[in-house]
Amino acid sequence: MKNSFYYIQDGKMYRFNGENSKEISSWVLDSYISKVRSRAEQNEWKYNGQGAAFTGSAMPHASASEAVSSIFSRVNCVGEYKGNLLYSIDIDSTNGIYRKSAESESEGIVLCSSSTAYRSFDIKGDRLVASAAFAGESHIGVLDLTTGRFDTYTEGHVRDSSPVWSATDSNKIYFCSAGLPENEKTAPDEKNAPRGISQMVDEMYSSSSVTLGPSAICLLDISEGRLDELLSDNGYNFTSPFNAPDGSLYYIRRPYKYNSGGSSFGCLADILMLPVRLFQALFGFLNVFSAKYSGKTLSRSDVKQKSDDQLMIDGNLINAERELKENARRGDKNPGIIPRSWELRRLDKDGNDTLIRSGVAAYKICTDGSILISNGSHILRVDENGREEKLLAADKVTFIK
Repeated sequence: MKNSFYYIQDGKMYRFNGENSKEISSWVLDSYISKVRSRAEQNEWKYNGQGAAFTGSAMPHASASEAVSSIFSRVNCVGEYKGNLLYSIDIDSTNGIYRKSAESESEGIVLCSSSTAYRSFDIKGDRLVASAAFAGESHIGVLDLTTGRFDTYTEGHVRDSSPVWSATDSNKIYFCSAGLPENEKTAPDEKNAPRGISQMVDEMYSSSSVTLGPSAICLLDISEGRLDELLSDNGYNFTSPFNAPDGSLYYIRRPYKYNSGGSSFGCLADILMLPVRLFQALFGFLNVFSAKYSGKTLSRSDVKQKSDDQLMIDGNLINAERELKENARRGDKNPGIIPRSWELRRLDKDGNDTLIRSGVAAYKICTDGSILISNGSHILRVDENGREEKLLAADKVTFIK
């Protein structure tokens, strides 16, 4: 069906059928929510009612609804295999890739582990290439969907991600790779120790937990065991590779920012500001405590932890209002919130590098030559002549398939 595609918006998966958009539910997530709600309802009597008030164990907010609302979930990637939908999802302390049948509500496990997180993946034939995160690192592996065998092909102190199969060679894989800083290396006895998925989620997606090196695009030949670096620059992150049938490589380029840790003056300023920040932290804790147990804050107005204009998209903090105004000022027909420095580019087989569009968070190359693009506010279709058609309004879309 024309204009039919999947996309991920704010951690949830949707399907657009050409006219309407519909959220796709996760049976795995729904089952987990039901279990959490049931367990919380069984224990509600301990913290609510006159008995709990008499014993001093009353906790007005320890309810089933509160327990359910605290569940963390995020869909990372979707794909199709033999009429079934495959998707990767984080749910609290677990992660996995699941198969959703079009004929029933039940779902099957494709890849799941208590210590390894499988997030981005791509399918070609009966093979699935995926990124596998473990012990702070992330590497590329291939799953044979007929036998269930998973083989890892990359190694090192790096974060490998976004693998996609080559359109011209069934044994080649394009992927992104970013180095980890030396001080983040794990000790030999810790490298293989199991770690919680929630901890790895924070490390993989938080911009403040680990400062990665610039992301490069690499090409892996699994038949020859050869690895080549195709695109790299200390000033840029190269992400979201896609190899077209004509041999060209599409990718998104973003400015790379390195947090060096600050200067001596910055260190002195931090020391002088320490008492103020300690007071702010104490007040913030007491304010949250008061709001939770009395329903009232200590301040006369609600304290916002972050401006409504600040959005986190794909691990990057964006000032949505500022970027929207800037894109409109520069004459964008369909302005979005993604900075113009996020560029969708095309590298052809002759080495010519062309800018396709500025302000792109995610994209999909269609078989008719058009491109689906997310500018953070809408999903657009751009034809071969550069004409744009707005398909639907969708904020914070980070994946289109």
